[in-house]
Amino acid sequence: MKKITLVLFTFLAFQWGNAQLPQDFNAGNIPTGWTTFIGTNGEGTTANWENAGTYMSVAYEAVATSSQDWLVSPLVPITTTTSLLIFDQTDAFAPNYGSTYTVRISTASQTTHADFTVVDTQNELSVTNGTPLVFSGYSVDLSAYEGQSVYIAFVLEQNDGDYWFIDNVNLANQYVTAPGAVTTPTPANGAINVPIDISASPTLTITPFEWVASATGDAATSFVFNLGVTPAGDDIGSLPGFDSGGGVNYGWQYSTLYYWSVDAINAGGSTPSAVWSFTTEADPNLSIDDNNDVIFSVYPNPFKDKIKIITQSTIDHVEVFNQLGQSILKIKADSLLENTINLSTLNSGIYFIKVNADGKTQTVKILKN
Repeated sequence: MKKITLVLFTFLAFQWGNAQLPQDFNAGNIPTGWTTFIGTNGEGTTANWENAGTYMSVAYEAVATSSQDWLVSPLVPITTTTSLLIFDQTDAFAPNYGSTYTVRISTASQTTHADFTVVDTQNELSVTNGTPLVFSGYSVDLSAYEGQSVYIAFVLEQNDGDYWFIDNVNLANQYVTAPGAVTTPTPANGAINVPIDISASPTLTITPFEWVASATGDAATSFVFNLGVTPAGDDIGSLPGFDSGGGVNYGWQYSTLYYWSVDAINAGGSTPSAVWSFTTEADPNLSIDDNNDVIFSVYPNPFKDKIKIITQSTIDHVEVFNQLGQSILKIKADSLLENTINLSTLNSGIYFIKVNADGKTQTVKILKN
């Protein structure tokens, strides 16, 4: 058994020619040619395999001893290029309630229990992969059946245990070599003033993210987009199934340095790219002053606790904004002591201070260490 574990919905529908697969279960029903039934002891008649809209699901139930719920594929050929079973899976709860998850193979019949051989066994902690209700990829080596046609069964055995959710079942070529790393990123490495599209606010989008696939190794069948605010480049999270040219909806912040990378994936493995960076544009709502006159400066900047406004003008009021353009502090002139503002309660990061003085307005970016 060969296991490939990636973040979130790693495996898409791989496009290998097979009459019965890939199967994404998006039709809203049990696909034609697939079948479901229960174990030989007849227990567990209430909760059986069903289509949950875009994936297959089976729930736990309390029984006298132990129930079995079977989901079985149509007859599929196993060749040297289709001998790796891949699918996405998860369950509903983090604890281990004792369920057993097996993949079984039959070359004789689709519905005779005794004709099936167990080729892979998991417990709930494996199926959950650390995060319940979030799919992750799993694979099972079927090379022993190359040259034969088989029925593939997914069997949940439990008594008041957990769920099993399955999606994107396919057969892949496990003998391919891993793809080379992608190159030539857009935004270019080190790019600045990368625009944020706020047209669909509150959804914020940056697009496109592009790259060039490698000419070395076998072709990638999917990509994972990684994003972070540290040089590791993945501390925000990952988007499996992301294609070059796509956009990312996220709570993007203005004037912020981001890091990103792309994993190129096929059945032979996953190859990470270099980690690239870019800086988003300044908030246009805060960077446009009423005029071009400089009416104040701040000291120190960066600061630790307090800043002092240096100006010859008469201050009317002061306002502090976060990177999302949200006002977090308003100060009237009569509340200022020697034009000093205590910002010690703010978290470290980038802010903007807007000063209205003598009928003029100016905004300055400040950095709290």
